[in-house]
Amino acid sequence: MQREQRVEISQAGLELAIQEIKDDMFDTPACDYTVAKLLSHCGRFDDAEQLIDTMLLHWGASPDVVALVKKGYANIDALNDPTAMPRRSTAVSANAASA
Repeated sequence: MQREQRVEISQAGLELAIQEIKDDMFDTPACDYTVAKLLSHCGRFDDAEQLIDTMLLHWGASPDVVALVKKGYANIDALNDPTAMPRRSTAVSANAASA
C-alpha cells in the first residue's frame, strides 16, 4: 500500500490549485471531493471536513455523493491520524439508517 504524505504548499499556491481544479472539473460532487482531498494532503483538515460536511446538503444523498462523502472522511482520517478508527459523519449515518 502506498503511504500518503501531507504536502507543504503556500496559501497562494493552494488557492491557485483549487481554482485549477474547479476550472477543470466545474461544479460537481467529484470536484468538491477532489478539493477536499487536496486540502487534506496539505494538512487543512478542518477546511476539508467542512467541505465534505456540506456535500450532502449541496448535492443531495444520491449513492454516488454518499460514496464520495465516505471516501472523503476516510481520506481525512487516514492523513490526519493513520492509527485512528474511521469515523462517519452524522449525515451519512442518518442517510444509511433511513435507506
